Amino acid sequence: MSSPLLTIVIPTYNRAECLSLLLTTLALELRGLEDKVELIVGNNASTDHTPIVIEAFLKLCPNAQILHNSENLGPDENFCRCIDQVKTRFFWMIGDDDLPKSGALRQIVNLLECEDTDILYLSSEWMPHITSSDDGEPITTLATIVLSREDFAQQVNVWVTFISGMVVNLERLYELNSGLSTRRFTGTSLVQLGWILPLLMTGSHFKIIEQRCILATSGNTGGYKLVTTFGGNFPVILHSVCGKNSAVTKQIEKHLIFSYLPGLIWISRFGEGGIFMSENLIKSVAPFRGYISYWLILFPVILLPKFLTRCVLFFSRMYFKLFK
Repeated sequence: MSSPLLTIVIPTYNRAECLSLLLTTLALELRGLEDKVELIVGNNASTDHTPIVIEAFLKLCPNAQILHNSENLGPDENFCRCIDQVKTRFFWMIGDDDLPKSGALRQIVNLLECEDTDILYLSSEWMPHITSSDDGEPITTLATIVLSREDFAQQVNVWVTFISGMVVNLERLYELNSGLSTRRFTGTSLVQLGWILPLLMTGSHFKIIEQRCILATSGNTGGYKLVTTFGGNFPVILHSVCGKNSAVTKQIEKHLIFSYLPGLIWISRFGEGGIFMSENLIKSVAPFRGYISYWLILFPVILLPKFLTRCVLFFSRMYFKLFK
């Protein structure tokens, strides 16, 4: 019997209903793949009925590994403790409120078996509420597109932060980054960049599945400073790992400044979507103050009245579409 190829990692906290749907789906999708796929669930001391959901799942998949933290360690450490237990070549961390579409897992495993891959990005279909793995557009035959490092950064851009979209070659990560600590960016709400970005900068086999094979829940997060995370922490991490003037950094920052951050600032200012902590928006995007685009886009979006802010948002989106 061959060694397992992929570990699915599921960190979870107080989302028993979402977790139940995900684990029930995986129990079905794993049939016939038991010798190829392992599964780790990291329960971060949930206070709802998550333990009951996990016990029910173990009756279907008794070989799954369950990590029960005795106290809430925060999402970053829960992520990292799960990864510490991965023994397979690849791992795929799936958010407890996201879901692989029906039939996607088997095809993804087949692709990993047949192709040399460092990072595989899985495109997602976003929806406010997921009811089953058959929601959204059905998938057909999945195929990968091979990209250079710079093209991968251009196409994936800010979504390098999206854990459910990334299948990572853990063996290659450690092989190319001796002494790497997955906990390097603990406390930033972007600890996952501690393994994604180093592999992006040192690896050579980057691929995307353009067909949307993951169902992702929109608007189901919060509890942290949204603009600070993406306008402050993200660029600092990019500069430290990828270099301030690298093509990778420039591609991702272009999307951040012109497309992603203006929308986040709008959400923070006008309370439309999400449940996030209040923050000082000027300080939150401080790493971009030396950029002309900061004064043309971010600074006006932070300070202008709602009507004029809407105009700046329209301009920035049009500019990004034309020159991305």
